Amino acid sequence: MNNEPEELKAILAATTGEVKAFILKQTKAHDELTDQMKELKTRTLELEQRGVRNPRSEGSDGGGAGELAELLIKGAEGFIKGSSPSVKMVIPSRLISPRQVKEIVNLGDQALVQSDRGPQYIATAPQRRLTIRALFQSYPTQSDSIERCLESVWTDGTEFQGGASSPTGRGEGAIKGESQATFTLEKTVIPTIAHFIVASRQILSDSRLLQSHLERRLIYFLNLKEEAEFLTGTAQISGINTNAAAFTGGATNATRLDTLARAANQLAVGNYDPSGFLMHPTDWLETSLEKDTTGKYILGDPGAQRMPSAWGLPVVPTPSQTLGTFTVIDAARYGFVADRAEADVRIGEINDQFTRNLLTLLCEKRAALITEMGAAAVTGSIATPG
Repeated sequence: MNNEPEELKAILAATTGEVKAFILKQTKAHDELTDQMKELKTRTLELEQRGVRNPRSEGSDGGGAGELAELLIKGAEGFIKGSSPSVKMVIPSRLISPRQVKEIVNLGDQALVQSDRGPQYIATAPQRRLTIRALFQSYPTQSDSIERCLESVWTDGTEFQGGASSPTGRGEGAIKGESQATFTLEKTVIPTIAHFIVASRQILSDSRLLQSHLERRLIYFLNLKEEAEFLTGTAQISGINTNAAAFTGGATNATRLDTLARAANQLAVGNYDPSGFLMHPTDWLETSLEKDTTGKYILGDPGAQRMPSAWGLPVVPTPSQTLGTFTVIDAARYGFVADRAEADVRIGEINDQFTRNLLTLLCEKRAALITEMGAAAVTGSIATPG
């Protein structure tokens, strides 16, 4: 208990030392702040003397460099003291001379702002809507060819027994009518449709977008080739127009609508059920523009919303059809699509591509349109009426 005054004195002495050190630290900080503000004001006045701005030329708006310095000092005071994490100063436009402003602009390849590429895709020309394959049922196959047995000839011998003039009307014992049939075996080889493109390993690695774009375009043009062959092909794939029956109902001065009606009737007479017309878009447009003697459109009001159709059958306008040619088809009876291999894209190296850092993107498919009844389609000219 007798030592308590001495211990208290020691504590007070130590505390007094800390307080003195704190006061000295704050005094030093204040002196540094004062020096910084003086330096800031001095630099601002130097700018004035260099002709950046002449405060005497401001008239009643005066303030000039002095006012600008006060704004800078006031705005930076809280930041320097540590009471504010940032500095925000609003400087009136009258205190800024146009000569003080140095424009920052994009300079060609030295631009500081990176261009926005927008949506992540590569713009391409419009792609054709593919429609021919959708007309038919498609079936997978495990073979490289399709064989089918076709009835080529049927001779109908259906008759009353004993003939129509049989005395008894029954014809017991008489020879009955005989029918005959001839069959043929037809074979269609499934071809390979393919193409490829070469790109460097570096560009495919550097641009993630490029590889997927190339794959989509390769598949599109593969399917476009298939579409053209399915409709008009004459080589490895025999197309619809190649196997279709020729239109025989033409007449002088017949309109396009007359031609379509007669072609559909030609199928119907052959016991087929027409399912639609295939026309070039330009031919369909000319057909749609036909008018009666009063100037009204035959196919109806142009403002009416309707699907392309004629004589109750859908019309498929497609650039795959030859301009000036039409086709009417019973798609269910015509045939089917045989798919041996779906379209795919493979990447590999050929020849010296390994040492050149090149890659080949190969796209291919194996498919064929199998014609069972070529007479289930009729094709002909739908040129301008004579």
